[in-house]
Amino acid sequence: MNQRVTARIIGGKKLSTADYREYLNTSRSLSDGARKLGSAQKEFAAMGMELKAHPYIAPILGTLYGGGMLCMASDHVNLPYRHLLERCEDHARALQTMASQLTELSEAIIQAQSLYERAEELSRRGMNNVLRTIFVSAPQAAGIALGLSVMNGVKTSFVKEGKLNWCYLVESTAWMQEPFVDFIGRHATRLNLLEQPKDFKSTLELITGRLFPIVDTGSLTSDNLTGGPVNRGLKKINRLLIPYYDATHGDNLTVTRVYPKTDVVKGGKSTKDAIADQRRLSEGPLNGDRESGLEYGTIAFCKYRKADGAYAWRINIPGTDGNHDSPMDWYTNFELMSADEQQRGAAESLRFLREAMDQAGIQPNEPVELVGHSQGGIIAAAAAADLQNEYDIQHIATFGSPIAKFDIPEKTMVTAIEMDNEGVAALDGASNPSRENWLTIRGSVHKEDGTSQGVLSGAEVEDSSGERKSTHYLKYHESGYRYAYGTGNKAVLNHDRHFQDVVDGDLQEVQYYQGRIGK
Repeated sequence: MNQRVTARIIGGKKLSTADYREYLNTSRSLSDGARKLGSAQKEFAAMGMELKAHPYIAPILGTLYGGGMLCMASDHVNLPYRHLLERCEDHARALQTMASQLTELSEAIIQAQSLYERAEELSRRGMNNVLRTIFVSAPQAAGIALGLSVMNGVKTSFVKEGKLNWCYLVESTAWMQEPFVDFIGRHATRLNLLEQPKDFKSTLELITGRLFPIVDTGSLTSDNLTGGPVNRGLKKINRLLIPYYDATHGDNLTVTRVYPKTDVVKGGKSTKDAIADQRRLSEGPLNGDRESGLEYGTIAFCKYRKADGAYAWRINIPGTDGNHDSPMDWYTNFELMSADEQQRGAAESLRFLREAMDQAGIQPNEPVELVGHSQGGIIAAAAAADLQNEYDIQHIATFGSPIAKFDIPEKTMVTAIEMDNEGVAALDGASNPSRENWLTIRGSVHKEDGTSQGVLSGAEVEDSSGERKSTHYLKYHESGYRYAYGTGNKAVLNHDRHFQDVVDGDLQEVQYYQGRIGK
């Protein structure tokens, strides 16, 4: 049996729904009842209109057929039109009142459902804060918690599959991932890497001399940096790591327009279309698919022409590909997530996006939306935070990306899809903010039991039966979004509507740009 994904929805302008099937089912039933009553009300109103016209039409019909205007039979009774009309109007008003009451009750249930969701999210944030406090005050507790969780994951893996499956380790540590990463980041901010290294006799002396000394904690606030402890910690770690990576892999970026043999990115307008495009762009090259002619490290640009003649753009950015000559290699994430804007700007991945946007000819006044999975989502968030003076970035959609601490302006809408147990989205050590322009859809995976049906049982994940797989794969985020959209949640619908409005026009072309890094 394939797995299924349900989702909790946090943020957005309207109150959000959560994964409470009974509430959702009841609310839908009430809404359906309200619609049926509304239809009945229209029928009675139409009947009333016919009754109003009938007294004037009936005499005319009698005259046309040779009869008198009034029937003279002794047993004839005239219809009480006024009384019938009043009854129709009374029924119509009563049905309208009942429909309005059912609609209000349905909305009240959705709001109550949202309160459960808010309580759950507050509970989650509260638990994370408690764990952060414990880990900071007693560092050994972090190590013990991590060790016990990993051991539990190993045990579960062997019990269920008879072998070690690292996915179980990720799932077993999910409850502590954000506070643990935050704990690591807080310690990293205290590393004494602010000065240039002195002459050391050995590499070991260099490492121990630079990493272990602790600076005055008061100096941490003087940096006035944005982001959380992880971002500030990476700012310091980059002083040691980036020169090494630049020396071994190079930092010369080459961006070339390439032409696929097949249509990889279809365009479309909705968020669902964008996720489908993202899967084809990201997973094809990584799975060895060479039929399209595209290779790793390729960004896709969809160019739309709006009704007024202006152009708009949707950009799909793939995730980490693990190739050292690619700007999407894993080590570029260190710079990309730094609290230092200059370090972020030096990241090969963000440079790649900026150069490709320049080659594509995107103008400062042309609307842009960015779509990215994993590292691609981090690039999108960094661009939304740092390139707003250069481009009109109106919406970003991210899948499995740690973007909570990026300073994204309120004018940019954010649709973030994460999975509970994927691990990657927790690498910033923080939960996404809950505000009007920022919507988070957090998916949970369930096994299909063969009895549940419909959207309430969760959206099915294709090819997910058998051994446990990482929920960081895009197919899980795709199913999570499909479930959230199927609930009819207003926040989800509003974000999707804005996402479509940004590129509301005719697709003109799809451009592809490939990036490579060398010495």
